[in-house]
Amino acid sequence: MILDRAGNKLRKEKWDLNNVQDEKRAPPFLKVMVTLLTTFLNKQTFNYKVLLIFGLFSSIFSAGVSGFGGGQYVILYLTALGATPAMLGVLRSIGSAVNAIISTPMGWMMDNYNLKKLMLVGMILQYIPSLVYILAGKVGFYLWWAIPSRIINTIALGLTRSSLMLLIVKSLVEEDRATGFSIRITLSRVPSLVTPMIWAFIVTFFGGLTVPGIQPLFFISLMGRTISIIWIYFKLDVSTPEKPLILNTKRKSPMKRLQSFTNDLGDTIKAGKGVKRWILALCCDGFAFSLIMGFTTLYAVEVKDANPYILGLMGTTFTVTNLLMAIPIGRLSDKIGRKNVIYGGLPSMFCWLFLLMYAPSPIYLIISQIFNGILRTTFPVWNIITMEIVPESYRGRFLGVTRLFTSLVSVPGSFLAGFIWTLFDPKLLFFMALAFESAAIILIKMTPVTRAQLTGMVEKA
Repeated sequence: MILDRAGNKLRKEKWDLNNVQDEKRAPPFLKVMVTLLTTFLNKQTFNYKVLLIFGLFSSIFSAGVSGFGGGQYVILYLTALGATPAMLGVLRSIGSAVNAIISTPMGWMMDNYNLKKLMLVGMILQYIPSLVYILAGKVGFYLWWAIPSRIINTIALGLTRSSLMLLIVKSLVEEDRATGFSIRITLSRVPSLVTPMIWAFIVTFFGGLTVPGIQPLFFISLMGRTISIIWIYFKLDVSTPEKPLILNTKRKSPMKRLQSFTNDLGDTIKAGKGVKRWILALCCDGFAFSLIMGFTTLYAVEVKDANPYILGLMGTTFTVTNLLMAIPIGRLSDKIGRKNVIYGGLPSMFCWLFLLMYAPSPIYLIISQIFNGILRTTFPVWNIITMEIVPESYRGRFLGVTRLFTSLVSVPGSFLAGFIWTLFDPKLLFFMALAFESAAIILIKMTPVTRAQLTGMVEKA
């Protein structure tokens, strides 16, 4: 026993010595980051770690179909099939309208049904749009297939993303949420350091920014989705929410159901302090991005002559920035307050869009993604405030309510964007987006949502 202990101790000392030598060779910044990350992950739930791996799968196989730029290759694929900017705007408006219709019922479902099952249903539904896009390569662009595909895709993404957000919130304690969201985003971005250039090579090899060139990416996306579904099905452990005991089993009339729904909607809006102003800020933000989502990539290609490799470098630059900034921004949010971090996103948005609009050469398009990456690191903070501003029992419904309103304002935004692009200068879209985003920040400044108030509301609830 003594020899064994001595041997074990000796081996431990040797291991420690090697570690000391390794630490001397390792950069201090990297050593601190690895230590902090390891410490953080060790105290998190198993479900959180499962969702981290899911994020990696999604990043590896997104293939520009649902990743950087909001599915940049989908926009270019539809354009190659024959869609005009006005048609793209109409499709986005239809998607926003569907989102508005389903968001509130979907929020209720999130509070009453198993989140894992809802997420899996959404992931399975996402097969349909990808298969439609593949088959559409032989028939060209027609609204008779594009509109149903957009509707199904909107429902599928709503189920998947809403379930995922609530699952992440449930798997993290309140004081670690911003950091946890940021770490998940950071780790899921790691594969994107190289994948944009791989997609650029694949697209170029099969014919460039054409239908045959982009089509293989949808096959890659289908393969990744299958792997992700299997992983979530076998690994994620989520119980079904307990349903309240209903003593009166009499079936309600349609008018009573409508009254119950409106009362529930009113209660949700009154569930926290500053909720109405926060919804208004989200609407301004949603309208701003409805004007430019999808059109930034189209602008880079059609106006600034970006090729697949420039798009790939833009994606890589965006990812590197996101990797470097996401965890510090999340940690900062937990320390100095959510609102203070959100304010920093506005200057980044100005720099991103001005560099995009006035880029004299492709290198400026690449540099613009540094500021886009900084801006995107603030997005999780918006989501966290949305989750924390109301009590836990209202989160699913409030998420549905916010998406109802943001989707409603996105309907005219996307529709307007397509026609402004066609009839006026496309730069007008970007100036309008900056104006509405500035209004959103002003509203947030006026909203009583500080770090201390958030903690107080959560504890009180």
